[in-house]
Amino acid sequence: MNKTIKTGIVGYGKSAKIFHVPLLKALDEFEVRSVLQRTKSDSKLDFPDVKIMRDMKDLLKDDQLDLVVITTPNHLHFDQAFEALNADKHVVVEKPFTVKHDEAEKLIRLAKSKKRILTVYQNRRWDADFLTVKKVLKEKLTGELVEFESAYNRFRNYLREDAWKEKDLAGSGILYDLSPHLIDQALLLFGEPEQIYADIRAQRGGDTDDWFEIDLFYPSLKVKLKAGMLVPEPTPRFIVRGKTGTFVKYGLDRQEKDLDAGKNPLDEDWGLEPEQQYGTLYRESDGGIVDERIESERGNYLEFYHQLKYSIEKVQEPPVNPETAQKGIKIIEMAIESSRKKSVLDIRF
Repeated sequence: MNKTIKTGIVGYGKSAKIFHVPLLKALDEFEVRSVLQRTKSDSKLDFPDVKIMRDMKDLLKDDQLDLVVITTPNHLHFDQAFEALNADKHVVVEKPFTVKHDEAEKLIRLAKSKKRILTVYQNRRWDADFLTVKKVLKEKLTGELVEFESAYNRFRNYLREDAWKEKDLAGSGILYDLSPHLIDQALLLFGEPEQIYADIRAQRGGDTDDWFEIDLFYPSLKVKLKAGMLVPEPTPRFIVRGKTGTFVKYGLDRQEKDLDAGKNPLDEDWGLEPEQQYGTLYRESDGGIVDERIESERGNYLEFYHQLKYSIEKVQEPPVNPETAQKGIKIIEMAIESSRKKSVLDIRF
């Protein structure tokens, strides 16, 4: 009989409540045993029998605890992951992995020395739209690829005083919030870029950035990653442009919205997009341009934890390789440098 993975959650804000708790509750393979909350106790609403800890050291003293899921503000990720690995726990870190790539390297070395699984919650790998893009590329529906654009835009023209992501803290701002997803997807699809150019701005006049464009240069491909907070109009989530056609996908994956609404990720229709949200493939035919709707793949955030359980049991590669996440942090650091210097930089990992 397979062993239930005893799990502790560090932090209990939006990240934990929306992106982790519903998945862990849906899976019998995981048992949430303890939660680190500094002052509140609302985790009892989700897990009535959970042990609420006020100090990280107390949480880690539990010898029965197998896994620690870190969902705290970005600047705390390194120290808390380091503590958890030192206590011989497997560790999931919310994105971004760390603030600095050398911090990520230290965690990777420690995990290897402790023979523990270390992974990063890059849930957007299992978005319906991204899985569909992977299918489009695999089937070469646009021909040889020449240009790829990925954008994650929002509209909120005011600053939230209570939001740590909008304060002058290490790892705050939209660059560290959203670019880890976009960069991770680009690395999965295309591997390591050769050069980078970035433009990072605070368009709303706040203490940290709220808009970025990152250009990644490959030998025969240009990749643009962008996000902003002042975009009220619909913009494509993906544009995949090749020599024989272009695939355009609007709309965001629905899983975050459904999790926030309390829907069960085990429902039969989980992760399925409505037909009106399918992407469109444009190609030349008989001297004209024809378009074709491409059915979206099913999104499935549960797959992260399915793969994690298998990784822990079999002591093999985790669902998200930490070395890939480390490269993502390196690209973020180089984007900051490129924006400051206003120049194209060579990337050396």
